[in-house]
Amino acid sequence: MIRKMIAVCAAFALTACASSATEQAAATEFPPGPALYVVRDADSTMYLFGTLHLRRPGVAWGGARAQAGLAEASEVWTELEISPNTDAQMQGLVGRYGMAESGRPFSSYFSAEENARIGATAQRLGLQPQMIEAMKPWLVGLTFQIVQMMQAGYDPAAGADRQIDTYADANGKTARWFETAEEQISMLAGMSPDVQRQMVLEAVDEADAGAALMERMATAWETGDLATLEQLVITDMRAEYPEFYQVLIADRNDRWVTTLRQELQGSGVDFVAVGAGHVIGEDGLVAQLRALGYTVERVE
Repeated sequence: MIRKMIAVCAAFALTACASSATEQAAATEFPPGPALYVVRDADSTMYLFGTLHLRRPGVAWGGARAQAGLAEASEVWTELEISPNTDAQMQGLVGRYGMAESGRPFSSYFSAEENARIGATAQRLGLQPQMIEAMKPWLVGLTFQIVQMMQAGYDPAAGADRQIDTYADANGKTARWFETAEEQISMLAGMSPDVQRQMVLEAVDEADAGAALMERMATAWETGDLATLEQLVITDMRAEYPEFYQVLIADRNDRWVTTLRQELQGSGVDFVAVGAGHVIGEDGLVAQLRALGYTVERVE
């Protein structure tokens, strides 16, 4: 699931808006670096930057144009408020939404054969069986993937959005965000039991290959290879987990683009840093803003 959760992370699709974006990227040479877009009107500039939420420490979060855009901005948008208070809220919310219901332990969602495979994966990751038995499936699937990525050297604290927020705080930028911690957690907790089962079983299936997959995704993001990000993330998600895609990507983009359109009706410079899968694709912010009549250009 991590490839679907991180950017989740990227997409291209086959509508006219998405096709024109692909053609523009193919026809223009950009220096290696995560993709940056800009939309302008008479009195507003808005940079759109797709992030990875887990990265290896010590790597620059963006290229020269992205860093200049962040320096220019007066307001910086992230998916939710990045602060110690939010981190503490997340821990409490995970406890509230992620613990198994009375009489419905984790293992009750799976067959004996599936539970054996899940238990073997938990053991390899250093997780105790009694710990996962007390969780709901969505939390176990997410825990498997995050632990695996952290063991491979990827760190949530090194995420591009956190580095951007650190710069913004240090340089007097106004922090804005789209969602609360509870809204994010409740989206995952509200997935159907079937989708939650899929999240766990996919995490088990990818337990051996997940680190290599993350490496491919990180390389594609770092070099601005949007077609590879599409293949690794959005294409599979939409085909295999349409409910997950609709709730986690499409519905949120619809809400966010309404906010961004209101912001563009004002003036000033904004820097929007959200998971890369929210920025591109037929349901992405770039395509939706273009459909509303804005000119959106890739500049890096």
